[in-house]
Amino acid sequence: MTKIVIDPGHGGIDPGAVSGNHQEKDFTLEIALGVRDYLTANYQATLLMTRTTDATVSLTQRTDYANANKADYFVSIHINAGGGTGWESYIYNGGVSPFTVDAQIIIHSTVMDVIGPKYGVRDRGKKRANFHVLRETHMPAILMENLFIDTDGDLNLLRNASFIHDLSHGIGLGIGKALSLPAKPAKLYKVMAGSFESQENARDRERYLEQNGIEAVVVTATVNGQLRYRVQAGAFSERSNAEARLAEVKKGESRMLLLSKSSQTTAQRKGGSLGGK
Repeated sequence: MTKIVIDPGHGGIDPGAVSGNHQEKDFTLEIALGVRDYLTANYQATLLMTRTTDATVSLTQRTDYANANKADYFVSIHINAGGGTGWESYIYNGGVSPFTVDAQIIIHSTVMDVIGPKYGVRDRGKKRANFHVLRETHMPAILMENLFIDTDGDLNLLRNASFIHDLSHGIGLGIGKALSLPAKPAKLYKVMAGSFESQENARDRERYLEQNGIEAVVVTATVNGQLRYRVQAGAFSERSNAEARLAEVKKGESRMLLLSKSSQTTAQRKGGSLGGK
């Protein structure tokens, strides 16, 4: 499985670039965690981070960590400063593999496709530099400068939760494409409308649901060594759709309960009148 190290720049006693009360280390961690979560949710990959809290981690510790774990790719997240505006990416300015170059192209274009048109972010281009984390890592690596903390327009975007969400997802999507990560199987929310020891009882529940416009199917499962017949009333990729179907099933169960009580009452009355004769 592809192993990726995500590196939120700065942290702890090293705030990075500063603008008023805003510090680079906080933005880099927020973005990096968003990238990790996106990759975790959508791809099959092993995700490691150089820090997940406001911890002090030296440059050497970052690259040593990636090298010791034999990572396949290294992603360093930073915020720019110096009065400019926009987004840019870097790879090492020495000898690098064709894969490193191609990955930068894919990630860069993917991110800009997400944040460029929607937020008007300027594309500052694909660049190369002699940064420690690019030079000392033994695997392909990229460093991203995500806007300028000391430019009002850029800072406003960095403070915007929707922008951070889209930026993180754009970076994650770009990494997924560049590394050809296999997608995770779609998660399905299954609605179970009953579990029975008797197949006949399960079929009765299945027929009742279908009579009330709810598609159902009987599936088997082994619970504590016992064969059970379960009635499944749908499988959905969206949780909200599954919850809506569950509400329909519960309404049907309420009707069944009322009908059952009504039948019992009628039977008792008939039994009473017969017994009186």
